[in-house]
Order: sequence, then C-alpha cells, then structure tokens
Amino acid sequence: MTRLWSLWAVALYIVALLTLPVDVGVSVAGTVITPARVVLLVAVALALVEWRSVRATLRRVPRLVWVGWAAFLGATLITAILWPSAASFGRYASLVVEGLVVFALVAHAALTPGGVRSLAAVFAVTMVGVAAVVLLLALGGLHYDKVLSGIAGTVPPFDNSPRYGLERQAGPFRAALYFGIWMVAASVLLLPALERASRNLRWLAVAGWAVLFVSVIFLTSSRMAATAIFVLPGVYFLARGSRRIGVAALVAAAIVVVSLTALLPASLTVQQSNELRAAAINPALQAIQAHPFFGWGLLTDLSVLSDIIGKKNFVDNSYLSLAIEIGLVGLGAFLLLVGSIVVATRPAWAAAQGLALAIAVVGVLGMALLASLFTATQSYAAFFVLAGLAVAAAISAPSAASLPYSSTSAAERASQL
Repeated sequence: MTRLWSLWAVALYIVALLTLPVDVGVSVAGTVITPARVVLLVAVALALVEWRSVRATLRRVPRLVWVGWAAFLGATLITAILWPSAASFGRYASLVVEGLVVFALVAHAALTPGGVRSLAAVFAVTMVGVAAVVLLLALGGLHYDKVLSGIAGTVPPFDNSPRYGLERQAGPFRAALYFGIWMVAASVLLLPALERASRNLRWLAVAGWAVLFVSVIFLTSSRMAATAIFVLPGVYFLARGSRRIGVAALVAAAIVVVSLTALLPASLTVQQSNELRAAAINPALQAIQAHPFFGWGLLTDLSVLSDIIGKKNFVDNSYLSLAIEIGLVGLGAFLLLVGSIVVATRPAWAAAQGLALAIAVVGVLGMALLASLFTATQSYAAFFVLAGLAVAAAISAPSAASLPYSSTSAAERASQL
C-alpha cells in the first residue's frame, strides 16, 4: 500500500514541477520552497517508511549509473568546498543532490506494476494540459507565468521578446526556449499510445501532439524546438513503426530549418540572439582555460562570463556552463553520469515506451547544446524524472537480465516480471 502512495506522490510531484513557475513558493535561506519541493519531501518521507523496498529498487539500477552519480556528486562537492559560500552549498543541495533524490524516487515508484507507463503519461498529459491553458490565455493577451506569479505575489518572470511577429510565452518555465524543450520531450512520450488497441486513445494522443506542436510554433517561436518536434518522432518511427512517417518527419524538420534560416527574414531579436550566442563562446573558453579543473564555483557562469565580456551575457550551452562552474573534471563526471544513463536504457529500446523515453532523454541532452538547461533547478529535475523513468523501463525489460553491469540476477528479475 505504501508503494502505491509513493507512486501517487511522485505523480503529484511531476504535475507540480511542470505546472508551477519556480518563483511560486516560500523563500527559506535563499532557496524557494515550491509546492513541487513540498511534495518531494512527502515522497522522501514515504521512501523512508519503506526503505527496504527502496534499497531493493536501487540495487537493480546498473552499477555504472551509481559510479556516474558518485563521480558527479564528488566533483561538484570539491568545487563547492574550493569556492565556499552559503549560496554555493545551497546550490549543491538544491540542484545536484535534489537531482539524485528525484532520480531515485522516480525509479522506485516507476517499478510498481504499470508505474513507468503511468508516470510517463502523467508527464505527457501535464505538458499537454499546460500548453492548452497557455494557448487559451495567450488568445486573451495573457501570460501563464505572469498570471500565476501575480496570484502568488512573487517576482515577475523573465520577459521574452517577440519573435517572427509573435509574442513568446514561457509557460511555467524561465524562458520560452525551456518551455519548448519540455513540450518536445513530452511529445515523444505520446507516440507509444499510437500502438494501443483503443482508437479513442490513439486520437487523443494525436490531438495532444497537435496541441504541443501548435504551442511550440506559435507560443515559443523557438527554432530549435520547432525542428526537434519533428526530428525526435522521425527517429522513433525509423526505429519502430512506419519508416515512411519517420522519413516524412525528418523532411518536415528540414523544411522548418530552411524556412527559418533562408525563407523568413531574420528579425532583430533573432539576429541579436545569434550574436549573443556567438559572442559567448570565446569568453566561455577563456573562463574554462583560467580554471580548467574544478571551475569558478557554483552559480558563477553568468557573472564570470559577463565580467570577461564587459556586459551581461548568458551561456546558452549547458555543457559550457557546467565547465565554467564545476570545471572539466565536473563536466566529465556529468557526461559519465548521463552517458551511463543512456547506456542503461538500451534493454528497453525494443519496447515502444522504453524507446520513447530513451529518445526523450537523448533529445533533451542534444537540445542542451543550445540552452543552459541544467543550471535551472526546474529543468534539471525534469530531466532526472525522464532519466529515472527510462532506467526503470530498462530494468523492467526482459533482456536487461543479461547485462553484465546490472546488479540484479536473472532469477531475481524473472520473479519480478
């Protein structure tokens, strides 16, 4: 019974994480206690009650994943110690350690019967619901994030400049680009429903994908998200299902790229975005060269880059941002972690749900090349929700028993299927 409550708690956490802006909550010692974090604390309490079950679940996670976590936690802790401050240690707890907790709790809850499918559905349906509400509010000239922040009496969110003549919307995230990334990830999770026997369910999945597609194009105006929302389904259908649909999706992605780069005139905001991205690369490399091993400290990428350039600028690349903050050692540890997670998903690729989750994880990692995704707590946590689900799907796959790096024997796995 407690395991079922854990599943519900994690489901509620996903909903709260993806629907509420990060500024909605109570600030305690510089850390915002959001409703999502309150639910996460409840999930932690439930996990402590059933600690034996949690321990058994974590033993089933491939050892290489735990090596990656140990390396990442250790490297970032060294950085926090080398550059000590209350903000630095707060960041370590609220970002790095929180990601581990989210990953472990999601993996544990997902291994209940039907847990992976249920939580993946919660993720996808929540994003579809948020996108639909943002669309409706946008028709009335309102912004979802500003409405919720206004109700909560918190700091107004970051404004997004218009692009291609459209007023951009950030939804519950810090910027329109992040909103687009998570809608793209959710769109992939809808694809396994197309293989279900129920015609109504298939049509609901198509309708949900259409809502996300329209939202990506007309709410975020993100060039990357508009391309990725075709690329990821293209990969899915080439690997499984109709290859003609896969090819068509990739052709559509190419058309989007050509349209946004050659056919449509670049607006001033697009030109400025391109210039800012290009202007940040060399200063970022200079910052990494100055402190190559353990970086400049947590929460420093913006200030370090701005000091080098002489004016405010952002690092729109998660990996450069991590290299500045925690150095090449920390970046290497992070790449080991996410690489081990991707490798661990391999046994689930034969199943629709497992393949969709793996593509979503890899897709987010790819889009992180053009977005400072992992320095924002909300996106960081959302990534490890997907990672936990993908690993749980692989653990449940029959072929996972033969993996040499798995800590669960074939006999134990057979008894749990």
